[in-house]
Amino acid sequence: MAYQIVVTTEEGMTTVYPDCIEQWVEDMGTSITGISSNPRTRSELQGHPKIAGFIGPAWGGTTEQGEPIIRYEDKETYADLSV
Repeated sequence: MAYQIVVTTEEGMTTVYPDCIEQWVEDMGTSITGISSNPRTRSELQGHPKIAGFIGPAWGGTTEQGEPIIRYEDKETYADLSV
């Protein structure tokens, strides 16, 4: 599985694919606030972290190899894409 993080910076929207979500959270100075366990969401999202200041985990499709992409967006990106 792959993690996809989309954030809005001064340069615009930026997408990163961290190798380790826990390390990325620490490096960004944010925190994991819980684990996704809502039974009404896709099974692929179950057990993935919830991150302070971010919307997600959300379904991001699949990689070319068919692996699930778990997507997170910061609140500014989410608001911009939801218009």
